[in-house]
Amino acid sequence: MDESRKQFEEWFKNKYHVSSDVMKIMHIKVEIAWEAWQASRAAIEITAPKFIDSREALAKGFTVDYSNGFGDAMDAYEENIRSAGIKVKE
Repeated sequence: MDESRKQFEEWFKNKYHVSSDVMKIMHIKVEIAWEAWQASRAAIEITAPKFIDSREALAKGFTVDYSNGFGDAMDAYEENIRSAGIKVKE
């Protein structure tokens, strides 16, 4: 189960005060709500900051390590956003 589905199910249980067993009985309603949840997340799109290459980092007074670290951080940032079901604009 992906992270977005886990968040949705937690929200659904808390919002409607139901257990996992009740959610299984209400399968069609839960699936309709899940589709709405996914659609709401699909409408969100995050624009990631522009990558800083080695030449640009050096021109700004940073080292090449800065560029490498920035790239690694951006990869982790984008992966976490995508795992929440949100798009990262390329």
